[in-house]
Amino acid sequence: MVGSRPNQLPVTNNPAHMPEEDPANNATERTLDLSRPLAVLDIQSTGLDPGTARIVKLSVLRIDPDGTEHVKSVIVNPGIPIPPGATQVHGISGLDVMDKPVFRAYARALADHLEGCDLAGFGIERFGLPLLLAEFERNDVDFVVEGRAVIDVMTVFHRLEPRNLRSAYTRFVGGKIPDGDDEAQGARNVYAILQGELQSSSQVPAEPAEIAAWARGIGESAIDPDGKFIWSEEGDALLNFGRHRGERLAEVINSDPNYLYWMSGSDSFGPEVRKIAESARDGYLPERESVSEPESASASGPEPEPQSESEHEPTSEHEPAARSEP
Repeated sequence: MVGSRPNQLPVTNNPAHMPEEDPANNATERTLDLSRPLAVLDIQSTGLDPGTARIVKLSVLRIDPDGTEHVKSVIVNPGIPIPPGATQVHGISGLDVMDKPVFRAYARALADHLEGCDLAGFGIERFGLPLLLAEFERNDVDFVVEGRAVIDVMTVFHRLEPRNLRSAYTRFVGGKIPDGDDEAQGARNVYAILQGELQSSSQVPAEPAEIAAWARGIGESAIDPDGKFIWSEEGDALLNFGRHRGERLAEVINSDPNYLYWMSGSDSFGPEVRKIAESARDGYLPERESVSEPESASASGPEPEPQSESEHEPTSEHEPAARSEP
């Protein structure tokens, strides 16, 4: 889809979430001051490892300094299977891309479209831009980032909404965090935050084990306590972390058996995770027990979320850095 129309880019500020000393609190509307085009990228892919993933959809909103917008959005055939877990995220399956052109068909025109543009995206620094650069390199298209401003909107968000103990206390307890003489004051502050989190939403369970599972996105479809393996809707065992997230365990046995050898021998994983990996490499896959569900509304827990420490990062809490993987 391609189109253009003049438009300003309002940036709405919420005073409740801005630092008190920020003079921008008094402004009702601000606009980006563009001296060159800004290209906002949204990239959907087959996975979360920029080194192995492939783009399946790329949307570009380019805003010129005069406010004119140019929109380009394409779906491409990645040339590799799209894991079910990835399809659950962006809704694009292998059937949707069967007759689509590969990235090479758009690579040169895309680079030309982005020529002279600054870049923006959500999580673009850690994932989107490295993935795009890898695709350009695979297709022998030169694309230079040097000299461009790269705005990671996620990083801006984290600057505006700090994720630390003080901000958590302010949100869930209220007021200034105490600095009393009580030697256990720090622990009391953490406990107060936990109580506040419990009161803030009915989604938070009340039982500690359930809270721990809920916080990590582990639900009824988890095969192991850490949620590294989960059941698909079809009853297949899937990996739920790392570069094979969303892929069927049966497929990883054939495509990357060394990955399972690494998992089965790594102390970074719990004993049940290592046992599943060891059994899988020996040809034995987990089997889901059939459970009869009541006819009334489901009481199952939340579906497990992909295991990762932050948005768009290729490694998980229990997974070593990429260089440690096989």
